[in-house]
Amino acid sequence: MLTWLRSRTRMQRIVIATCCVVVVTQWVVIVHRRATHGGDFDVSREFGRRFLAHEDLYSGGLHYPYMPAAAMYFSPLALIGPTAGLALRYGAALGCLWLILRLLHAMVRQRSAAVASQELTIGALSVLLASHYIIRDLDDGGPHLILLAMLVGGIYCASKGREHQAAAWFGLATALKAPAALFVPFFFWKGRWRLAIGTVLAASCWIALPAVWMGSSSWWSHQRRWAQVVVGSLTGNRIPVAEDSELRVQNEALEPVLIRHLETYTSAQHANALATVAMLGLIGTGGWWARRRYQALANPKWLLECSAVLIVTLLMSPVAWVQHMVIVLPALYLIVAEDRAIRRLGMPATAAITVYVILALVLNREVLGRERYVLLLNYGTQTLCMLLVLAVIALRRPTVAGHDAST
Repeated sequence: MLTWLRSRTRMQRIVIATCCVVVVTQWVVIVHRRATHGGDFDVSREFGRRFLAHEDLYSGGLHYPYMPAAAMYFSPLALIGPTAGLALRYGAALGCLWLILRLLHAMVRQRSAAVASQELTIGALSVLLASHYIIRDLDDGGPHLILLAMLVGGIYCASKGREHQAAAWFGLATALKAPAALFVPFFFWKGRWRLAIGTVLAASCWIALPAVWMGSSSWWSHQRRWAQVVVGSLTGNRIPVAEDSELRVQNEALEPVLIRHLETYTSAQHANALATVAMLGLIGTGGWWARRRYQALANPKWLLECSAVLIVTLLMSPVAWVQHMVIVLPALYLIVAEDRAIRRLGMPATAAITVYVILALVLNREVLGRERYVLLLNYGTQTLCMLLVLAVIALRRPTVAGHDAST
């Protein structure tokens, strides 16, 4: 270990030391907080315990947006103590963060020799830009970093022509977090029929797998209840638990943020209608932007467009908390790689990222205090952060713009 550390450059050793200090500090804070307060990890662990005990998964409104497949996925956490389980998931999340950066680098390094030689710098800056979301996610053991690793793994496998493996990863992510299903129409839109159909089949298998343990009757009952809640949320007939969650001011999904603003000027009915039009407009604009097809998924456009789809899945979700926003990491990686190793972003994109940095990193809870921070969330500041990054991805096309002329 010491020999490996001495072989690193001075900058690499500084980055490694800084990461170790951050991890140790955060773990101390987590242990101290858990002495008096629980968190999403405990909810997930209880969800898994109910699965193993053949109990009603949704009693008391527990984890209403998640399918039984998620309860099966969380069930190993109930087999060990809560502290040990959190430590294991925290370690797995850190490993997934490292894997995400490695896979992103593997897909981007062909763009230039400068990208290949600056792996640590690009990765460190990307993590720094997403640090507010990463730290918040790691507070509960990093479940969304693990989910993001599945999706980036699927993107990577598809870029290497291993579409069956890619479909398995996309299918698993969909079974755990339904908004990931937005990748399926994207695959169809790009003419990747085998990948789209494979993802649907894989997701169906993952979704049905809990029936082996639960029994077909219990599984179907839970799956139907989940579907009823989803349909209710889409049509505005939310159950009380869903309504309490989706209408909270901390929800940074696009639709509730738009409704909160629009209701200031019009009725609730008109606000909902206008928000729906805006959501459809986002999908339509995105489809037009990604209308061109390409023969091989090794094309740099593949990663760029998938990074945009990741952000759109977050914006289109019924609920988007701050910890969910680690999903922006691939887009930030492309932006940093472009600016550091290919060509400067230019004034408009730099201004957008500067605003993002102010809202996402500077005006945080530690600086503002809880009340002011929640007030900013009510105005949708983190939603704006996602839209700013999405705009840079769409208009600046980082790591791709110079490639367009040759494809």
